[in-house]
Amino acid sequence: MNRFQKLILDRLNIWVAAILIGTNLFTWAGLLLTTPEPYVVDPIRDPEVVALLAYIRSGDHSGESWEVTLTELEAEQTITWYLHRYPQIPFAHPRIEITPDYVAGEGDATIAGLRVHVGGKARISLQEGLPVVEILELSLPLPGPIRQAIEVEIQRQLQRADRLPVRFSSAVWQEGEVTVRGVIR
Repeated sequence: MNRFQKLILDRLNIWVAAILIGTNLFTWAGLLLTTPEPYVVDPIRDPEVVALLAYIRSGDHSGESWEVTLTELEAEQTITWYLHRYPQIPFAHPRIEITPDYVAGEGDATIAGLRVHVGGKARISLQEGLPVVEILELSLPLPGPIRQAIEVEIQRQLQRADRLPVRFSSAVWQEGEVTVRGVIR
């Protein structure tokens, strides 16, 4: 056995550890380099949303109808406004795509201290005046059980819509915008 072979065999665990560490660093570098630049929009609440909320807070209502139309940009800006107002929500840089068949969204989530780009598609319908969301796709770089727990939590949060001061009567999904109608409770 020559000297080089003896050196490698005597320190095999060090070589294996060095290879694993190098592979890990290479993988993380690739992941960080492929993360897209954040999509940034101004945090502006849509004027129709502001007017509806002000009217609801005034208390001067009794079963009136309402209508709000949002474009993709207006939805992104309104979501960004709420995310700035509630910094404890670990999400930023929302990008929305509205089609007649689905609504797609993506952005950056902070998971375990790391910024991760996530996205998903959902079909939204109405039942008994409340939104029902069917998740079509969800791209989360997480193990299956954690991903399932997040999906369950999303559905649980959507059930909170029952506490809203409005009921939805219709939602018309078009390319790039949605028009929602309802009644103030």
